[in-house]
Amino acid sequence: MLIFLAAAASFPQFASAMAEVTSFSQSTGTVAYQGNAVPGYVNFELKTSEPTRGYILAVGNGIQTKINLSTMDYKTTHKVDWVPWDDTKKTPLPAGEYQLKAYLTDQGYNQMQGYPLGKLTVVAEANPKPLIDKVSINPAVFAPKYGGASTVLIPFNLNRPAEVQLSIWQNGAEVFAGSKMKLLPGSHTVSWNGTDKSGRMVQDGTYEIHFKYIETAYNYPATTQSAQKAGTITIKDGEYNIPLWRMKEVITDAVFTSETISPDGDGVNDTVTGQFTLAEPAKVSVYIANAAGAHMKNVVTEQSFQAGTHTFAWDGTDFMGGKAVNGNYYIKVMVIEGTSAGYISFTDSVRFEGGYEFKALQPEKRVRVIAETAKLSVYPMDQGYTAVKGDTFPLMTETIENGKYQVLVKEGVSGTINVSDVELVVEAAPPAVPNTAEYTVVSGDTLWKIAAKFNTTISEIVTLNNLDPNKYLYVGQKLKVPATVSPEPAAQLVIHTVQSGDTLWKIAQKYGTTIDAIVKANNLDPAMYLYIGQKLTIPSSTSTTPEPPAVQPVIHTVVSGDTLWKISVKYGTTIDAIVKANNLDPAKYLYIGQKLTIPS
Repeated sequence: MLIFLAAAASFPQFASAMAEVTSFSQSTGTVAYQGNAVPGYVNFELKTSEPTRGYILAVGNGIQTKINLSTMDYKTTHKVDWVPWDDTKKTPLPAGEYQLKAYLTDQGYNQMQGYPLGKLTVVAEANPKPLIDKVSINPAVFAPKYGGASTVLIPFNLNRPAEVQLSIWQNGAEVFAGSKMKLLPGSHTVSWNGTDKSGRMVQDGTYEIHFKYIETAYNYPATTQSAQKAGTITIKDGEYNIPLWRMKEVITDAVFTSETISPDGDGVNDTVTGQFTLAEPAKVSVYIANAAGAHMKNVVTEQSFQAGTHTFAWDGTDFMGGKAVNGNYYIKVMVIEGTSAGYISFTDSVRFEGGYEFKALQPEKRVRVIAETAKLSVYPMDQGYTAVKGDTFPLMTETIENGKYQVLVKEGVSGTINVSDVELVVEAAPPAVPNTAEYTVVSGDTLWKIAAKFNTTISEIVTLNNLDPNKYLYVGQKLKVPATVSPEPAAQLVIHTVQSGDTLWKIAQKYGTTIDAIVKANNLDPAMYLYIGQKLTIPSSTSTTPEPPAVQPVIHTVVSGDTLWKISVKYGTTIDAIVKANNLDPAKYLYIGQKLTIPS
C-alpha cells in the first residue's frame, strides 16, 4: 500500500483560505482490469483539512481519465473504489504507468489544480476473474416446507465491490428476486426459502440460480444490472400447497345433512344442505366436487369464518347453472392462508338422482394407460385429472375425436384422454355366464346378504357387475344376480323381534334351531349384545347333521379375550356343542381359568 502523508511544509498550499491535503493512500500500486494475480480494483482514500469535492486524474500513455471523488457533496474524507477503466472510451484502461493528480475545490470556490498524489501501474491479465465465484448450493435438492421455515444456503465469493441481488429463474422467467445488497469483496452467503415473488412455495422442478449485479467500483453510476448464472437447484417434494396436516388442524369435518338430492321441483330433496366445522378462524371456500375431484359448484365463496360449525346449500346445478349428472358428490374445502392455499376432500357424499347419466359402451370396451402419467380433461368444464400407468377406463364411444378417446373416468364423470397415452384392452372371452336376473338394492343390503340370499358368492356378484367391493351399495342400485337359483322364498323364513331378556340361546330353543344357524343367517357377532326391537331371520329348516358323540373330549382353559365364538372356531366345533357339553348359559360371561369340555 502506498501512503502519502501531508505536512504543512511539504505540500503546496492553496490560497490563504484553501484547505490542505492531509493524507492520501491507495490499497495497491498495481491493478488489472477484473484482476487475477493482481487486484482487479484499487481503493483510494484522500483527506483534506476542510471539506472539498473533485476528482483524481490518472494520466499516462497519452490518456487522461477521471476518478471521481465527490462531485456534489463537500467532504473532508474521500473514499472510492476504482476499476482501471477509460471513462471516455468506455473500455478497460491500457497497461502502463499512470500519474495520479488531485483536482479539488473547497466551499469558498478555491481550487487545487494537478496536486501530485503518486502513481499507479496497470497490467493486463490473461484470465481475469469473474465478479462472483466459489458458489456452492446446500442442499442441491431442496424440499421447501410450509411457512418458509426451511432454507437453502448459497455461499459465494465476491472479487470486486458490487451491488448484488439473488435471482431464481425457470423456463426463461424470473420467479424470485432477493434484496439488493451493497457488498465489499470477500465471502458472503445468501439464502432462499423456496418461495416465489408472491411468497408462495414454488412447484417441484429444476431452477436456475443467478446473481444480478452492478459493479460499484466504476467511475460512472450504473443503473442497469448484469447477470451471472451460478448453478441450478432441484425442488422436490416441496409443500407448494398448504400441507394436509395443516388442513386437518383448521377444518375438522364436513358432511351433508341428507343422502340424496333430486331437483325435480316437487319440493322434496330439491336442494341439499351441509355443514363444515372449523377448529380456528380461517378463510375458506367450499366446493361440491364429483367422484374425480373436479369442482361442480362453488357453494361458499372465499370468505373468513370464526371457529365453529357453518352451513351451506347446493341446488344441484353446476357452475353454468345446468343440472348435474347422476352420481355421488363430495365436499371439498379450500383453505387460504396468506398467499398459500390447499384443498381437503371429505368422504361423506350425497347422491344426485333424476338427471342425465354417463354410460359406458355395451358390451364394455376399455383402454389402459401406458404412459407413466396421463392428463385427462374431465366433466365439468374440462378440468384436469391425472391418471397413472396401468389405470383402465371404459370407453363411452369408439369414435376418436382430435386424437382423443372419450372415457368414463368415474361414475358420473366423463373425460377425454390422448390416444397416444393408452392402449385398447384385449380381454379373453369371458366364461359362459348363467342366466341372470336384476335385483334392486334395498336399505340394509350388503354384498354378503345378497350373495347369501341368491345362494351365490360375493366374488360372482362383483364380477357380474364390475363392482369395487370396497365401495358402498346405494338404495335403488340395479345388480345382476345368477337366476339359476331363486332366492329362498320368504315363506320359509321366520322373523323374530328381540324382546327384553332374549338371548341367542333362548331364541334358538324357542324356534328349535341352533345358535350357529341364527348367527349365519343374520351375519352376527355372537359376542355382541342383542338389542330390543332387533329383527332376526330364523331359518325354519332345522335339519342339520347331528353332533358327533363327544369321544375323548379336550379340556380348554379360558384365557383373557376368549369368547364361545373364538373357542368354537379354534377347535373346529360349534357354539351349541360347547354349550351342551358344559351346560352353559351363553348369555353369561366366561371367566379366566374356567375349564371347558370341547367335544371332539
